[in-house]
Amino acid sequence: MNTLMIKDLSITEQLDSKAMSAVRGGFGPSTSYFNFSPVYAPDYSKKVNATQLISNELNIQNANGNNVAFAAGLSSTINPSVTSSNNIHV
Repeated sequence: MNTLMIKDLSITEQLDSKAMSAVRGGFGPSTSYFNFSPVYAPDYSKKVNATQLISNELNIQNANGNNVAFAAGLSSTINPSVTSSNNIHV
């Protein structure tokens, strides 16, 4: 078993079990046993909870030449177009 011996301490003090459990690191002499400040890691995370819903409905009826007998040359052009966009920027 190895032995740890500390010599030449500038401050000596008798510590009870509570004070001994608070001893941390070697930051030099201090008037308090708690001579360290806690370090908190910054939290740069972003939590986004977004519901994005798009509902489109397109109904087209073309009654070109309806109820016409013996018709010729009837034409019909339908160009339906639907555009939707749903974006979220964080």
